[in-house]
Amino acid sequence: MRIAWFTENYPPNTGGMSRSCDRIVANLRQHHTVDVFHFTNKFPAFKTQTHEKGTYTSVPIFQDTSHTLNMLWAYIKDNSLINSCDAFVSFGSHLCLKGITLMANWMQKPILICFRGNDFDTAIFSQKKQDLLYTISNASAIACVTKEKQQRIQRMALNNHVYYTPNSIDFNEWNILKSDIALAETLSVQLQLPKDTKIIGLIGFLKQKKGVDFFINTLKKSQLASRIHLHIVGEIVPHIESELERLAFSYSKVSPISKTELIANYLICDCIAIPSIYDGMPNVIFESAALNKPILASKAGGLPDVLNTNTAFLFDVLSEQSLLSALANFDNASVQYLQQTSQLLLEEIRTHFTTTQETDNYLNVLNTITT
Repeated sequence: MRIAWFTENYPPNTGGMSRSCDRIVANLRQHHTVDVFHFTNKFPAFKTQTHEKGTYTSVPIFQDTSHTLNMLWAYIKDNSLINSCDAFVSFGSHLCLKGITLMANWMQKPILICFRGNDFDTAIFSQKKQDLLYTISNASAIACVTKEKQQRIQRMALNNHVYYTPNSIDFNEWNILKSDIALAETLSVQLQLPKDTKIIGLIGFLKQKKGVDFFINTLKKSQLASRIHLHIVGEIVPHIESELERLAFSYSKVSPISKTELIANYLICDCIAIPSIYDGMPNVIFESAALNKPILASKAGGLPDVLNTNTAFLFDVLSEQSLLSALANFDNASVQYLQQTSQLLLEEIRTHFTTTQETDNYLNVLNTITT
């Protein structure tokens, strides 16, 4: 099988979406040929590189999205790679949402639409809704990273081929090395915090959907308020930092530039918080589990697909009382209990969220639409 894979999220882009896309494509290439078409201006327009079991082509992005997509159509409509492909895949991208289903239908190719989180959540309540509805109605199949997305799309009654395709993690890439531990020790010393301080990590691109405003305002009312340091690893929008200053929170922020820096910053945390209001299935869950870090999380999106009350400190979305209770439970938990929850989560992910299972999910759907 030859697959034409379209996305805005692929290396050298950073972030969880790009990591997931890279992982899925690499694993699919163990079975089939995958030609990646990446919307990016980091390489010359329409430059094609040969990869093992596939190619990579950079698709230029213009301020006018319509021009971007018309340029792509002009490039692919007579392209030999596209003509020889067996299926299109659209992976978590608003540009894909707007144009790739149309192009697949024009070329009479089956298309798999992959909804990851924000692509569906923002489009369904915006002016992009008509693009979304067309895509859902005309896709050969839809792959959802969460059960919640799968259910919502099924209830729209526009497509009968909606599948659950959860995330995974390659644990071999998250082994803790001596260099990671050494750097973590250095970072801990540099923070110069009192010994009874508990460090809660907030990891990734902390957009509005991540619920950080709600989290920090509730945290200030908790029994932990005077003993908490928030460690922000990634990007944070300016108004949240202003709120941290207003509330006089102890906090630090860093943007890691290597895997060692990222792992070390995880390791200095006592707990990782994921207070999302709505979400997909964040890689942070899997990375925290691989590094034996307890998780405090809302029940948004795909979080309950992976986490339960035995493996994490869960709270109801936007419920102050529920979050205060979860914070108290974390604060009062023994070291033994924290280790137990982390171990149970690790076992859950090793059993049900492997890269092999993730790849098989995509292969099953692709086989369905190409036979």
